[in-house]
Amino acid sequence: MIMDSVVLHTLADAVFPIAVAVILPIVYTWLTYRNKQHETDKRSQIVMAFIEKNPDVDIQEFLRQINPPKKPYKEKLMTMVHYEMLWGTICMIGGTATILVIITLWLVLGFANTYIPIGAVFGVLPLAVGCGLLAAYNNGKKALDKLNDND
Repeated sequence: MIMDSVVLHTLADAVFPIAVAVILPIVYTWLTYRNKQHETDKRSQIVMAFIEKNPDVDIQEFLRQINPPKKPYKEKLMTMVHYEMLWGTICMIGGTATILVIITLWLVLGFANTYIPIGAVFGVLPLAVGCGLLAAYNNGKKALDKLNDND
């Protein structure tokens, strides 16, 4: 009886990581594919109905009107660079503030060493992500400058 409980508990502990690492990406991919397929089917139905009702109309012009206009690459890059700067700065400030709070609590209140690694994770991770985003911002800005020089 006790052995069954241990096996059940171990199995229950293994189900969550498997669900997150395996099942969740598969379901996400399937839903994304299904959504794109549904959009394509709906567009095809609209075009077919339009052709049946108006056979003498230019189909290419109708398709241009029905499809949303796409942003140019330069505008997408500029938007991405702005978001990298924003989130990089937020993460850097949050990570730095968390590390400073942990150090202050450790020095002033004498927190035990068991809390330091937990606080370090919540401080170092945002700090690292912020550094990465600001590095990506720098590279994106250089690419944007090259695009501006070519124009």
